[in-house]
Amino acid sequence: MPDDVNASDLDPEVRRDLLTLDKANAEIVAKHLVMVARLLLEEPAVALEHARAARGRASRVGVVRETTGIAAYNAGEWQESATELRAARRITGNNALLPLIADCERGLGRPERAVEIARGDEGRALTGEEATEMRIVEAGARIDLGEPEKAVVTLQAENLKPGQVGTGPARLFYAYASALYASGRRDEAITWFMNAAAADIDDVTDAEFRLTELANDDTPVGNGEPDVDGVDVLADSAVSEVPAASEQAKPEAVTGEPVTAEPAPAETSPAPEPVADPEPVAAPEPVSVPEPIAAPEPVTAPERVASSEPADTDTIDSLEGTADLSATSSYIEEGSTGSQALVDRYDALLLDLDGTVFAGHQALPNAVDTLDRLDIPRFFVTNNASRRPAEVAAHLRELGFDATDDLVVTSAQSGARLLSEHLPPGSRALVIGTDGLAQEVREVGIGVTRSADDRPAAVIQGHSTDTGWAQLSEAALAIRAGALWVATNVDATLPSERGLLVGNGSMVAALRNATGKEPLVAGKPAAPLMADAIARAAANSPLVVGDRLDTDIEGAHAVGIESALVLTGVSTVTDLLAAPPEQRPTYVIDDLAGVFDEIDAVRVADQPGWTVSVEASTVTVSGSGDVIGLVPALAAATWAAVDAGTADPEELRIRAEGPARDKLASLGVTLVG
Repeated sequence: MPDDVNASDLDPEVRRDLLTLDKANAEIVAKHLVMVARLLLEEPAVALEHARAARGRASRVGVVRETTGIAAYNAGEWQESATELRAARRITGNNALLPLIADCERGLGRPERAVEIARGDEGRALTGEEATEMRIVEAGARIDLGEPEKAVVTLQAENLKPGQVGTGPARLFYAYASALYASGRRDEAITWFMNAAAADIDDVTDAEFRLTELANDDTPVGNGEPDVDGVDVLADSAVSEVPAASEQAKPEAVTGEPVTAEPAPAETSPAPEPVADPEPVAAPEPVSVPEPIAAPEPVTAPERVASSEPADTDTIDSLEGTADLSATSSYIEEGSTGSQALVDRYDALLLDLDGTVFAGHQALPNAVDTLDRLDIPRFFVTNNASRRPAEVAAHLRELGFDATDDLVVTSAQSGARLLSEHLPPGSRALVIGTDGLAQEVREVGIGVTRSADDRPAAVIQGHSTDTGWAQLSEAALAIRAGALWVATNVDATLPSERGLLVGNGSMVAALRNATGKEPLVAGKPAAPLMADAIARAAANSPLVVGDRLDTDIEGAHAVGIESALVLTGVSTVTDLLAAPPEQRPTYVIDDLAGVFDEIDAVRVADQPGWTVSVEASTVTVSGSGDVIGLVPALAAATWAAVDAGTADPEELRIRAEGPARDKLASLGVTLVG
């Protein structure tokens, strides 16, 4: 112990935590804590030895266990860190430690457990900076699991308003940029790395380095793939506040640059060696005093290691949620049993409009009564960008629905938000669409033009019955001149009481063909609109209800939540049976009244009373089960055969007997035999 180390260097508040020790022991423990703060960044292994020594003398003091956990974290000892932090949490009740505990699970190669912690009751109860830190950790875990789009959506629940400065916004923007890059959305990632660099006044990230790197690398990126230099897109996500000497007035967070190299799996060792030449941790100023973590801040994310240690049995109680969203939604609490209505499983409905709630100027059967019966919030989520929320709400009220402006979420709003994220305030966008879309653009601080001669920085395209050759030609000129192109949606058709009309996606296809470019898409099935709806609903377990497999259902998959297909709109039973995995709903119901059906009866799965066999692409169904379970049973068996390669989705033929034949015929299914 150096001669200049004094127990009095420790913050008085932390020293009070040591009053349960005898005076001589408290003096020694305090000196070890001071040494941890001195050495944590420069010599983390030695700092950990001091922390262990303090723990050996004061294992029942929360701040000592917390300090040991943080020191172990910085030394790369993830198992020890998780154990110590959990012990500290039990002693102090400090849930702000949860993000760091979750990140330790990532370090141990268990990202699914990190997601469980983030989605559990205590993780979801975090607020403020702690909640942001947890979402950053969860986003990192999603990328670890090969789910970068879900990482993007996780972070979209946070305040991503550009123009903020400071460590918190810088790290959040950096994490969001990294998730976008991992999703293959390079251009958007560059914009957010720029936002991170502008916010990073304390140089806690390497955003400027990443921008330089991306500027010199034109190689297209895929989901989660590193670039040609092996640089990983994973954002740093760990959090902590650590002990240090009392020369400084307030405790500062230990921060470092987010990791930029994907560490290769390694054998567990006291000090894992870095791989792929990761960026060195930027050494911030020493923090001030050892005290319980109050507002977690990031430290460098752990190297991913394959741990040979047994799983830690000192686990957090009552973890809920799931990491595998391909099987079930991470927003849904696991373990529920017993009969319940479909709607009772969820805390909000995200409802499509055309083909789900109404068709043109007519409410669909049972829709008004069903929504009146709901005890949970419902939000109307529409790809149609031609009308503003007030107009949509007014139309809903005319049809008999109870609707207010704030319950309507439109692709025009999401498209305008995308523009605001990519363009500086005061930029100009060429609007192809209605005046309502133009007003949404103005309200995010972007100017509006209708001519390519005004050199717009972007083109935003939404549905309008007035769009023709002249408008599309203006857009083509601007896009070819380098303007950013945002499409509010890509629905090829638009349902009406007369049938299917030409939708915005068909107009987008014309511009795509004329320019050779691809737009950023705001609406379903892309994630932005669904993410905006989830954020508006403030829901933990929302259910998407819609009539289109290629927008509503695929959009639900994009953000990792469950969905119900209604058979009142565009997609048919035949479409359902041939659906690819990303367009398969969790449930199938005849119309909106089906949300009150028994949940297991409408789930896509084997259903009692129905027998389905598949031979050489011929699907045969018979039996006399509950009629609402017929289509879910048929879909489950057909998908299994298609996935096994024993049936061709393009050649499916349906044969039905008895009650099944009548039901399927009423749904417009062409039957054989």
